[in-house]
Amino acid sequence: MTESAVVQDTAEFDERIARIVAQVPGWDDGKATWKWLSGGGAHKNFLVDNGDGTAQSVVKLWNRDWETLGIVPPSAVPMLNTVDAGRAGIGAPVVAIVDDPLALMIEFLPGKPVNLKDPDVLPRVAAKARQLHDSGLNFRRDFNPFAEARVILASAQRADVALPDDYNEILPVLQRIEQALDLRPRDFVPSHNDLYSANLLEQPDGTIRLIDYDLSGNSDRCYDLGLMTTFEDLDSDQVSRLTESYFGTFDRRMRARVEMFAIASDYCQFALFATALAVADMNDDYDYAGFMTQNWSNIQKRTSGAGFGAFLAEV
Repeated sequence: MTESAVVQDTAEFDERIARIVAQVPGWDDGKATWKWLSGGGAHKNFLVDNGDGTAQSVVKLWNRDWETLGIVPPSAVPMLNTVDAGRAGIGAPVVAIVDDPLALMIEFLPGKPVNLKDPDVLPRVAAKARQLHDSGLNFRRDFNPFAEARVILASAQRADVALPDDYNEILPVLQRIEQALDLRPRDFVPSHNDLYSANLLEQPDGTIRLIDYDLSGNSDRCYDLGLMTTFEDLDSDQVSRLTESYFGTFDRRMRARVEMFAIASDYCQFALFATALAVADMNDDYDYAGFMTQNWSNIQKRTSGAGFGAFLAEV
């Protein structure tokens, strides 16, 4: 969470933020001030100061319209998962959950997004992901990226969003990947499901925290690694190092699964942005069409690459 990300006037939201803060003990004396924070894809984020500079928090003003479209899970899921991750020392501690207007208030953690291309950072991020996955937490939904994509895309198709010309050609390939991965909920672990640099916060003391649990749920432990792989455009050597750092040794099968989950994460994100595109006026500061195109391009590239068949056979 970086104060350098502060942008935009808050006037449209001031009344709602004031109502939220007034309901939180210790913040309800009328002295709080707030600023806009960029980076809220589904919701709106605000940096709140208690008025004397001794405490700061982030208020995430919830947008429930996204739930009705099936883009994000019901609010209780990410909110309670955020509480659990904060208590485990993996995410930011939660200050309060406010019902009306619906909002999540968390501690402001000073820091900056990690640079996953830094060879010294990659193993630390792998260790933090492993800490979440091995934490024993039981998040409040299971997450199969292929099933999730089908549900979300149904909303996009009902809204007549145009899908890529080769969608029906590549769909059977995605189905083969799903069959090969053979996802079984009993093997799932608590997963972030949106783990890329913006949600990997390095604090001044070097501690890494995982923030923003909007898409979290129990999933295959390789999904978070696959998402990092494609979102951060890691090269083959970097992906191998990430996998080896996570598992403690190089495992060809796990390396292949990470590669397949990179495709799965692009498919799921493609579906999300396709549906968001149908209602772009809800968050018109985001280039949904551009994100959707990029995700599909990533899928085309990976499924047509020279190593795809070998990776698929290895999982």
